[in-house]
Amino acid sequence: MLPVIWTIFALSAVGGFIMVAAYWLDIQDRRDLTFGRRVAWSAGTFLFPLTIPIYAFSAVALALFFAFLFGVFS
Repeated sequence: MLPVIWTIFALSAVGGFIMVAAYWLDIQDRRDLTFGRRVAWSAGTFLFPLTIPIYAFSAVALALFFAFLFGVFS
């Protein structure tokens, strides 16, 4: 049973990376976004996995929530 679980885990991880790459390529092809916005979306795409552990801390979570709420990152 363990090899089946590890296979599912590995396929999910590879699929996740493929989805991130596809999303990044989609952002690069959008001409309605300015260069700065495409760079910001790209940075957000690559920094998102790093922010998951950081978000676990409540003070950081609240700061990020209010920053997104008031459009600091837009």
